Amino acid sequence: MVSTPLGAVKLFVNDEEVEFTPTKLNHSDPKYSEVSGRFLIPYDFKKDVKNQKIACCIPGLDVEGEIESGEQLEAISFYKHNVKLTIGVEAEFTDHPNYLDYSGDYLDNGVQYRTTKSTKDQRFKFGICWIQPFTDENEVQTWFGADPCLMP
Repeated sequence: MVSTPLGAVKLFVNDEEVEFTPTKLNHSDPKYSEVSGRFLIPYDFKKDVKNQKIACCIPGLDVEGEIESGEQLEAISFYKHNVKLTIGVEAEFTDHPNYLDYSGDYLDNGVQYRTTKSTKDQRFKFGICWIQPFTDENEVQTWFGADPCLMP
């Protein structure tokens, strides 16, 4: 579990909560130097397991999310009081991505990957990043900070 100002971030596989080991990441890069917290949550998918919905979310979150996608980045941000929190995944949420063997969905309280029969063994990454307080000038930093492509 990752504790954030908006609640605990949890991981679910096919609607069952699973344990995970988050990695706390630095935020010394100027693209996200003002963020308050930045984490990587990995999930290792094995092909011999049936299709999965791998969801990273904040159960009980009571604010509407805003989609903030980019090239090979699907992200959703939540604003509450003076906190902005973003959850990002490396993906393109389409029915048939051209170069990916998985897809995903936005949730009311997070984001999820969806595997298919053609999904190969791989590590799925969720990026979690928040900033408190956020301003018009610094809020973009959570978008960069939650991008799994910018994580180890």
